[in-house]
Amino acid sequence: MAVINVTPLMDITALIASDDVNEGDVLLLEDGIYSQTVNINKNNIRIAAKGSGVIFDGKGSLLTAFMLSDVVGAAIEGIKIRHYRDDSIIIQGGSGNRIVNNKFNNMLSDAIVLIGSSGNLIWKNEICYCSDGIKLSSGSTNNWVIENTVKDGFVDAFETSTSVDSNNAFISNIAIRHRSSGFRISGSNNLLLNNISINNTLGIWIAEGSNSIAVGNKVKASKSSALLVSDEYRNYFTGENNIECNDTIGMFILGDFGMYLNNELSYNGDSGITLDASTIGNLVMDNKLVCNIPQNIFDTGNNNLINNIDKPCRPCESPSDACDNCTE
Repeated sequence: MAVINVTPLMDITALIASDDVNEGDVLLLEDGIYSQTVNINKNNIRIAAKGSGVIFDGKGSLLTAFMLSDVVGAAIEGIKIRHYRDDSIIIQGGSGNRIVNNKFNNMLSDAIVLIGSSGNLIWKNEICYCSDGIKLSSGSTNNWVIENTVKDGFVDAFETSTSVDSNNAFISNIAIRHRSSGFRISGSNNLLLNNISINNTLGIWIAEGSNSIAVGNKVKASKSSALLVSDEYRNYFTGENNIECNDTIGMFILGDFGMYLNNELSYNGDSGITLDASTIGNLVMDNKLVCNIPQNIFDTGNNNLINNIDKPCRPCESPSDACDNCTE
C-alpha cells in the first residue's frame, strides 16, 4: 500500500485508472484549487486533504466533483467543494464508502447523493447553499448519516426520497433554514436520533413507508408543522422529542397505529398534537403539552390518549412571549 502525493496539476481520474494506484492506496492532496471531476473506479481508494487549503472548484461549469460508481471502501476526507452545477458527490451502487469532514458551498444541485448504495458513512460534513444537503435515493439502505450540519438550502436538508430507502440512521445532525424540510424521510425502519431542526419550513416529514423511529430530536421555529406523519404511514414511533415555538402544528398525525410517548410540545401556534379524522389506533401517552394555541391536543380520529399532561397558557401568556429566542 502506498501514499501518493497529488497536486492540482495532476489528473486524478487518470491517476486512479493507471497501474500506479492500487487498492488500499491513499491519495494525499496538496493545498490548492482543483478544477476537475474525479471518477473513482477502484475499491478502497482513499482521497484525503493534506492540509486545510484543498479546494475543489467547479467554477460554475463542471457538473460533479466526485463520482463513485459501484465501488467499496472509498473515502473522501477533509476537502472543500464549491460551485459545481450538479450533485457534488455521487455514490452510485457499491457500499461501505466514507465521506468525512468535508465542506460544501454553493452547489446548484445537491451536496451528497446516494443512489442505490448501502452501508456508507457520511460524517461531520458542513453544507451551505445547496439544493438538498444529503439525499438517499433509489433503494439506499443501511447508511449512517452522523453529525453533519446543513444550512440555508433550497429544498431539504436531509432526505430519503423513495419508499425503498430503508434501515438508514440519521444521528446528531443539524438542519437550519431550508425552504422545504429539515428531514424528509420516506421508507421503512429509518432512525432519527438526537437531531436538531431549526427554522425550516417543515421540521420532520415522515412521507411514506412504515416502522420508522424518531427519538430525542429537537424541532424549533418551523414555518409549518414541526412533525408531519403522512397519510397511510403505519407504526411510526416517536419518543422524548422536544417540539416548541413552531408556527403551526407541533405534531400533525395522518398515519395509523403509531406510538407517541414522552414528548414535550410547547408554544406551538396551531395546537400541540393534531390527529386527523381518518386516523386509527395511535397511542398518544405521557406527553407534556404546554400552552399550544388554540389547544394542546386535537383528536377527531379513533385513537388512544393516556396520561398526557395538558397545561393551558397562563393568563396573558402566548407562544410569542416564550419564543423570541427560538431561531438561530
